[in-house]
Amino acid sequence: MLSEEEIKNLKKDNESLKKELDEINYLISIREEELEILRAKLSQVAELKSELDTNLDQISQMQLHLIDHQRKTEGALKREAALEDELLQSIEMEKAYYDIKEKFDSSLAAVKDMDNELGEAMDMYKQLGDANSKIAELESMMEIFKMENENLKLDIIDLKGQNKTG
Repeated sequence: MLSEEEIKNLKKDNESLKKELDEINYLISIREEELEILRAKLSQVAELKSELDTNLDQISQMQLHLIDHQRKTEGALKREAALEDELLQSIEMEKAYYDIKEKFDSSLAAVKDMDNELGEAMDMYKQLGDANSKIAELESMMEIFKMENENLKLDIIDLKGQNKTG
C-alpha cells in the first residue's frame, strides 16, 4: 500500500514526465520544420545536378564543335580568330562548370548535414517513445494503486462495522 506522500510523488513524477513529453513534442515540431527546409535544399541539389549535367553536355558539344570547326577553317587568320572565340567560350564554360561544381559540393555538404539531423530526429523519436511507455506504465500503476486504495477503504469500513457489531 502506498502512502499519500508516495502517491503525491508519483503524481509529481507523472506531471514532470508530461512536461518533458510536451518539450520533446515541441522539439520534434522544430525538427520537422528543419526537415522540410532540408527537403527543399535537397530539391535544390537536384536542380544543381541537372544544371551540372547540362553544362557538361554543353562542354562536350563545344569540344565536338571545336574539332569540326578546326577542320572547316581555312587559313591561319580565320583559324586563329575561331580558336580565340572558342577559347573564350571554353573559359566561360569552365568557369560555369566550377561555379556549379562548387554549388554542388556545398549542396552535398548540406545533404550530409541533413542526414545527421535526420539521425538526431530519429533518436528524439525513440526517446519520445520511451517516455510515452514510461508514462503509460506509471498511469497503469497509479490506477492499480487507486483500486487497491478503494479496496483497503472498503476493508476498513467492513472492519469498523464488525467492531461495532462485535
